[in-house]
Amino acid sequence: MKKIMLFSILVFSFFTLLACEKTTITYGMDYDQFDYILDYDEIFSQENDIYFVYIYSPTCINCISIKSTVLEFANTYEEYHIYFLNVDNATSSLQTEYLDKVGKTKVVTPVFLIIKNQDIDETNVSNYYFSGATQIPAILIDIQNGTYQF
Repeated sequence: MKKIMLFSILVFSFFTLLACEKTTITYGMDYDQFDYILDYDEIFSQENDIYFVYIYSPTCINCISIKSTVLEFANTYEEYHIYFLNVDNATSSLQTEYLDKVGKTKVVTPVFLIIKNQDIDETNVSNYYFSGATQIPAILIDIQNGTYQF
């Protein structure tokens, strides 16, 4: 019985250490520590050839659930620039061009955009527009692994 208890404590401690190691990368980090886009009209006007835009709301449940994943990506993956846009601070009157370009009728969060030459391929938006707590972490992994083709 003592061996089982000791083994359980060791296993629990091991997994606790692993979990702590993973979260220390983004501990204390927040979106405002990265480059920010202040409004919708800036999404397609950055100077980089290829860059990413992460659109979020601080009160969005899905945004909250993937926040550490997105911040870890932004903190460690520096090959391309990533910009953050908080929709709660954005001007709703400037949404129209953005919505037209991504083929949507309303703003949703979270969204991860891949912008190439200040644009997205409007005929193939699904290769540049990723939404939700499942799709966004998946594309971040593909980008990190080099399996996403720009």
